[in-house]
Amino acid sequence: MMSAIVKYTGGGAIAPALVGKVKAFDSAPEMLTTFQGYYGFDPSAFAGMSEEELGAFVDSVEEIKFLIDNLDKLEKHVNDYIDGIVKYNEFVARCVKAGAKGMEKIDRATLDVFLAWKGWQANTKKLAKDSDVGIRLLDQEVIDYGDLAEYDLEISLQIVANRLVRQKEALSQKPDKEAANYAERQAAQEAKSEERNRIKDLFAYGTRGKYGLPSSSSKQLSPATNATNNATNNATNKSGWLRNWGGKAFDFFSGK
Repeated sequence: MMSAIVKYTGGGAIAPALVGKVKAFDSAPEMLTTFQGYYGFDPSAFAGMSEEELGAFVDSVEEIKFLIDNLDKLEKHVNDYIDGIVKYNEFVARCVKAGAKGMEKIDRATLDVFLAWKGWQANTKKLAKDSDVGIRLLDQEVIDYGDLAEYDLEISLQIVANRLVRQKEALSQKPDKEAANYAERQAAQEAKSEERNRIKDLFAYGTRGKYGLPSSSSKQLSPATNATNNATNNATNKSGWLRNWGGKAFDFFSGK
């Protein structure tokens, strides 16, 4: 007995006929990567989106539009926030400046008392020692800074060299990837053609097949259908996407 025909109710790509048909990036695949880096989506992927994915994209656009509509208010809040921080820092700076002047006067008074107690000569020796220590510290800071700069340069050069190696490896793999993609496309076209022949047999002979096979052998409808199934299986082993798309027409007519 023939299985009831079950109509496909959706859930897959919104426009499967357009999937893989975009050639705009073939000569400049890096442009797609750059585009995604700027905007966060692949413009060639819309045809392959499900209803849920397309709806999620539209929802995100609505959220962006809502934010854009309120940017004027948000910008005012941001400016007020920044202005407040700037004014507060200016206030702190004025306080520090006044305090620094006061500390200078206090230090000067302390120094005067010290000079009066120890005398000018003792104070001169102390200042000379402090100066020597300060100069040595400054010299050491310069040496340390130079060492750190040299080390940073060395690390940066290593990073650039490693990046160049990775880029060369990626370029060397492109011919193999192109060959694999071409083989997958050929297998997909062959499987599609064989699938259409199998569907034509279904229209013409039903599940009993061209030569009147019993319904228990409905999985072997006709020699053409058997060849179609074999080609589809071979293409499916070569290309993973046929597992997702190749079986939809059969499900439509057989209900399985």
